[in-house]
Amino acid sequence: MINWFPGHMAKSLRELKEKQKVFDLFIILLDARLPLTSFNPEIYKIANKKPILFIFNKADKTNKDKINAFIPQYQKMGEVILSNLKDKKSILKINSKINNIYKLFDEKNKLKNKLTPPLKCVVLGIPNIGKSTLINALANSRVAKVGNIPGITKSEQWINCNKYLLLDTPGILMPKLGSDDVGAKLAIVDSIRIDALNINEVIVEIYKLLSKTNKWVLEKINLAPSFDEEQIFAEINQYARRNKILKAGNEIDLNKSIKLLLQYFKNIDNIIYD
Repeated sequence: MINWFPGHMAKSLRELKEKQKVFDLFIILLDARLPLTSFNPEIYKIANKKPILFIFNKADKTNKDKINAFIPQYQKMGEVILSNLKDKKSILKINSKINNIYKLFDEKNKLKNKLTPPLKCVVLGIPNIGKSTLINALANSRVAKVGNIPGITKSEQWINCNKYLLLDTPGILMPKLGSDDVGAKLAIVDSIRIDALNINEVIVEIYKLLSKTNKWVLEKINLAPSFDEEQIFAEINQYARRNKILKAGNEIDLNKSIKLLLQYFKNIDNIIYD
């Protein structure tokens, strides 16, 4: 269904490898609803033992009990913070953590009688994860482009935050998503532009995903979990009839029904898809 890896993403990965030595800290944003799927192993390889700060964004939308099971494996690789970037307390916590990392660098340099320049931090993650939002909040101004369209940040820009500098980068997906299941997960959290895909294929894969991982989401609106494409569309048609999503002549408006369902699925809270 999905193989969405625009040219600027491939270029960003190449440039990241080339500039690896420049960075003091890798700030990797993950989606708390996709604690595994939103992690790009290629970025971890590039970090190559440099300090890492993992920020699980949108923690307000995830299942609080289930997310805790994923944290220990990331703590083996770096520091971990659960956050909601719309919450000022989360921003203060992240800022404090970065400043503490700066202090560690400063203490080491003092032992060598060296001055400590601002930390060079690169902010990374899949599209629409909140990179620009984080940078704007830490810089206390709208210095980076922000939008809910995946891939909006196409060029790099350094942002001065006193003791550290932040490099904004375009969102980077995996070169190969591996399966429709992974693609559906990325689509449901808006890391892949659904309008660039076949909407009928998208709804089928997301429906299957929910049937597998969170069937309660479907049952809440009287949809039966299913992995059969024909049955899935039958359920959607019944949903349209029940909710009077019709065209002239009492004909079902399938396209509108699918869009409404996708919007509903995207807004679900207390959920994990991995």
